[in-house]
Amino acid sequence: MAVALSEAQLREIEAANANGLTSQELVRVFSDHRVRFSEANLRRYVQLGLVPRSRRIGQKGKHQGSRGVYPIRAVRRINLIKKLMAERYTLEEIQSKFLAFQDDIETLDEATEKLVEGFEGRILELPAGPRRERLFTELDGLKRVAAELLGAVQRLEKLLIPASGARRPRGGGVADPTELL
Repeated sequence: MAVALSEAQLREIEAANANGLTSQELVRVFSDHRVRFSEANLRRYVQLGLVPRSRRIGQKGKHQGSRGVYPIRAVRRINLIKKLMAERYTLEEIQSKFLAFQDDIETLDEATEKLVEGFEGRILELPAGPRRERLFTELDGLKRVAAELLGAVQRLEKLLIPASGARRPRGGGVADPTELL
């Protein structure tokens, strides 16, 4: 059994599932790569706020209902949790020490992207001319400032939270029940 997915495997999964995965698909992604992971693990991670919640996506067709889809970033998050647990950290330690700002940073990135796309769409609806060009110039400035903000936030987070390799694994002893998940 593997401890976690490789970077190449993560990229392949992200490319193939850009719109997200259901809980069953998430479990299968890990089991297909011989990494132990179950729906019970997923539920626990979501309850602890370690993995983003699914969003409901309607099915096409009459009376098809909807299904829960997790954002693709959930795969990387689960993979990080698996790596940290292999280093003998508990879920509570992972939650407080390593993922404290991650959701907020990802939310900031996604919200900024959505806002920029919305502005761009509205500007494209305008007739060509000096006003439209001025608005595109302003949008370019906004993109630069947003990228700088995100970069500064990520740098500060890295300074506050040590990199994975810099941590000392916990010693032996009896495993905490959450580590067995």
